[in-house]
Parts: sequence; C-alpha cells; structure tokens
Amino acid sequence: MNSDAARYLEFQGSRIAHVPEQPGLYAWYYRPTAVQRETTPATLARFLGGQARISTEIQQRYGVRVVGEVVGETLLGADRQAVGDAIVQAFEEAEPFLNWFFRSAQFAHFCRPVYIGIAKNLYERVYNQHYLSLAEYWEDTSRVSRFLAASELATVQEAMDRLDLPHSFALEARVRGVSPKDLMVSVLVTEDMPSAIGPDSGTSDTSTRRALERLLQLLSDPICGRR
Repeated sequence: MNSDAARYLEFQGSRIAHVPEQPGLYAWYYRPTAVQRETTPATLARFLGGQARISTEIQQRYGVRVVGEVVGETLLGADRQAVGDAIVQAFEEAEPFLNWFFRSAQFAHFCRPVYIGIAKNLYERVYNQHYLSLAEYWEDTSRVSRFLAASELATVQEAMDRLDLPHSFALEARVRGVSPKDLMVSVLVTEDMPSAIGPDSGTSDTSTRRALERLLQLLSDPICGRR
C-alpha cells in the first residue's frame, strides 16, 4: 500500500479543469460563490427538502391488489418545521455567519456532499463526464433547459422519463438549479484504488465499483446518491 502518497485537493469553477488524471475518490459540494438570501436558501431547499414518494400495495384475496402512491414532505423537530422554512430562518438569524461559513477553508468537513464516487481517472470522470455535461445542460438551447423552462417544478425522475436520459450527477444538479460555478469538488488522489473498479464509462459498473461506492454512500450520506 502507498497511502502516504495520497493527496487531498479542492477545485471550484474553472480550476476544475486542473483535476489530475489519476485514480481516486471525489465528492461534489454545493458552495455558492456569492451567498445571497434571495437565491441561496431556495437552492438549498431544493437539495435538502426533496419530496419522497411513498408506495403502498395491499394484497387481497383472488389476486386483487390495492396500490397507492403519495408524496411525503420532510419535516423537522417537534414543531414539524418544513425544510425550506428552517433554511430561511437560519439565514434570517445568522446570515453573516453563513456568509463566512460557505467561504471557510474547512467548509467541506461540516456538510454533506452532493454526490460522491470513485474514479480510475479523476479528470475524465469529474471534469469531462460531470462538469462539462452540467455546463452543457445549462445552455439555453439544451433539451434539459428547454424542458425545465416549460416545467420549472419537474423532478429529476420526470426529466429522465420525458427526455429519455440516464440518471447522472449533471442532471441532478441541473434540475435542482445549481450552476457549475457554485460547485466545489474535493478529490483524494491515490494509487491504491483497486484495478477491478473498471472503466469510468458508467455503462457497465463492476461489482467492485458498485460495492465501494455503496459503502462510501453509507459512510458519507450524499444528497444525490447513485441509483
């Protein structure tokens, strides 16, 4: 093992183009370049207050089934405060601190990542597949932008279904309204990554890649995990 050679690095904005072409772990974070009470709480609420779909199926005699589906809302504490309201209240009570917090060098140690994964080539995975795809989705002429212009409240699943797109980090971030400039990626560069993780194409995950990414998701609890 060569763990002493591992390097931890952070990149944001145009600097993401300098992610090394080496294997390692990566984690994306929402880190707005300009913290604004008018927009930042709304973006955080889209990430943290996502609606959960709850499906129920009751089996009766003679093969009869009763199927129901409802949308659940996340509420906090004994006062059942909505996530969006909790975020707005935090900004009203402590906006100067939050402005400092999002710029703090230790920011990533105190919040959940948006997305986490492993890569045989961090540059290929993080910059080419994630960052550039997200930038393309933000172009006015992209199919995703046109769909969202007509369906502002669409979910990621609805965008996937209507546009026949696979699930991806870029699609998650675009539907939730996160600009590429407001995303920071931290990487842990290491040559100890198992070769059995396979290529970074995402079309044919190996059992090793899937097992490692599932463990990382359990450990870090990312907001937008792989499906």
